[in-house]
Amino acid sequence: MRFSIWAQTNQSWADLLDIAQYADNGTWRAFYAADHFMSHDDTAEQRTDFHEATAIFAALAAATSRIRLAPLVLSMTFRHPAVLANWAATVDHVSQGRFTLGLGAGWQENEHRRYGLELGKPGPRVDRFAEGLQVITGLLNEQVSTVDGEHYQLTEGICEPKPLQQPLPILIGATQPRMLGLTARYAQEWNQWSAPGTFHEVAARLDAAAEKVGRDPATIWRSTQARIIVTDGPQSEARAAETAAASPIPVLYGTAERIAEQIAPWAQDGVDEVILPDHLLGSGSARRDAYDALAQALTPLAD
Repeated sequence: MRFSIWAQTNQSWADLLDIAQYADNGTWRAFYAADHFMSHDDTAEQRTDFHEATAIFAALAAATSRIRLAPLVLSMTFRHPAVLANWAATVDHVSQGRFTLGLGAGWQENEHRRYGLELGKPGPRVDRFAEGLQVITGLLNEQVSTVDGEHYQLTEGICEPKPLQQPLPILIGATQPRMLGLTARYAQEWNQWSAPGTFHEVAARLDAAAEKVGRDPATIWRSTQARIIVTDGPQSEARAAETAAASPIPVLYGTAERIAEQIAPWAQDGVDEVILPDHLLGSGSARRDAYDALAQALTPLAD
């Protein structure tokens, strides 16, 4: 397996740059960040320092030299897919071929409501996402692209220069049947949240979707993540256990060595890449120390 870092965007630019350049040391496969403008919890104090994802990746493409860069994931509802295609091609050039275009159908209701953006019910949302993928892949891979859809219309659209990577890798986050079908058709990489030992349940459905469209499932790179808390004693262990019990998404906690033990079953599940979020690892030197400890503990699992 390979291991990567996922940074939250509601931190200072200096802290984002620090962790991205730390990740550029050759140990980590990729650097990820999400695409959000605000907290999803309307009842909590709203943070105003969420940095915009496309600007982050354009800047990091020039500020790093080895790490692969990828949003996890850009919402199709925030930007026209033709704009996304041209942006992605440019970032691939700036990064010298280190960019992966992570895409999702969108989900966070309060962002759309506050900004007056259409989100829609799940069915139409996936319809729009499918058309957006058609627009993006056509522009990235064809000389001209024409799309006459319900949501998007292109007439001999162009995207030049083409990305350095051919094809530019597309990552889709998906767990539901229609989204898995689109992953099988369009994506080179697939992502889902999971707990160790459970990844294979959805992966089997992706395999079936790939076989249905005549694709070898093994050609799809697979990544997953859980929140991580590195503890250093009984008190921090107890606090981490409380956080994990209250979290709606999986949390792995303990010493770096214990976390590595928890991660190991993902290899048997067919996971190619484990992404380690920084959300619960602090900042500055404490965060770097936590990642250093994790990198050392995970060495026996690394390909």
